[in-house]
Amino acid sequence: MKWFLYLISFYLIASGSCFILYTIQCKDLLKNVLTKNYEKIISVSAIIIGLLLIISAFHAQGFWFIVVLGIIAIGKGFFVLFNPKNSFDNIRNWYLNTASDQTYRLFGIISIVIGTVMITWI
Repeated sequence: MKWFLYLISFYLIASGSCFILYTIQCKDLLKNVLTKNYEKIISVSAIIIGLLLIISAFHAQGFWFIVVLGIIAIGKGFFVLFNPKNSFDNIRNWYLNTASDQTYRLFGIISIVIGTVMITWI
């Protein structure tokens, strides 16, 4: 299952780099992907990725870090799936309409750091 950790790590580094370098294009892409039609797909994929992260953590040196990321992903999946008090809708509207370019770049930096930490602890 190390291959899955490498895949997620490279994805985080690549997507973080895109958020920093191509902020406007990534924002437009997310506006197309984060629609009401894809909520169930997003939630189920987050839950599956979280479970795979927890299973893969047994093959890595940074066990607890990867388990925590898996638990966060599972929590995010259930949060999107059940959407208590339309909280996900409010967060999505803020993220797509109100958040500045610096916010997207900050999330890109965080993504690169998490991906780099994961790849060094495999």
